[in-house]
Amino acid sequence: MKNKAFEACLRVIEREGWKAFSFAKASQESAIPLHIFHDQFSSPADVMLHLFRRIDQDVLKNIDSFDGLSPKDTLFDILISRFEMSQPYKPVLKSFWGDWMMAPTEAPAVVCQGFSSMAWMLEAAGLESRGIKGLMRIQGLTTLYLLTLKTWLTDDSPDLGKTMVFLDKGLLKLERGARFLNF
Repeated sequence: MKNKAFEACLRVIEREGWKAFSFAKASQESAIPLHIFHDQFSSPADVMLHLFRRIDQDVLKNIDSFDGLSPKDTLFDILISRFEMSQPYKPVLKSFWGDWMMAPTEAPAVVCQGFSSMAWMLEAAGLESRGIKGLMRIQGLTTLYLLTLKTWLTDDSPDLGKTMVFLDKGLLKLERGARFLNF
C-alpha cells in the first residue's frame, strides 16, 4: 500500500506542482484513505525524501566494479548513473526544484537527505565520508551535485551531453581542490 500511496503523491506533484501538492489530493486521486498517507508520511517533504532514498537504492544496486578508475572517474560514473536513475522522476524533480527552498519547514530535512545521499555516493566510490575530511567531501560533492542537477533539469538530450560536460568539469575542480588540501 505504501508504494501505491507514494506513486499517487508523485502523480499529483507531476500534474499540479510541488506547491499545490497535498495528501488529500493524493488520497482522492488514488482512492486510498487519508489515514494511510498519515501512516506513511509525516509531511510532504517525506514524499521527496522517500524518492531520494529510492534513487540512492537504485544507484547502489546497480554499481559495477570501479577497479582501476580514478576517484574522479568513479564519482562521474556514479553520479551520471544517479541522473539516469532519476530520469523517470524528472518532471517531479523539476517541480520540486523550483519551490523547495520556499518551504522553510521542509528545507532542513531535504538538505540533510542531500548530504546523506552524497555520503552514500562517496561510500560507493570507496572514498572516506566521515570525519572532517569526509564532511568537506560531502559538502563539495553536494554543491556540485546540486549545480549539476540544475543543468540536468534543462538537458533534454538523450545522451545527457550538457550534464556530463558540466559534471566532468566540476569533478575536475573538486579533484584539484582535494589535491591542494591533501585530501
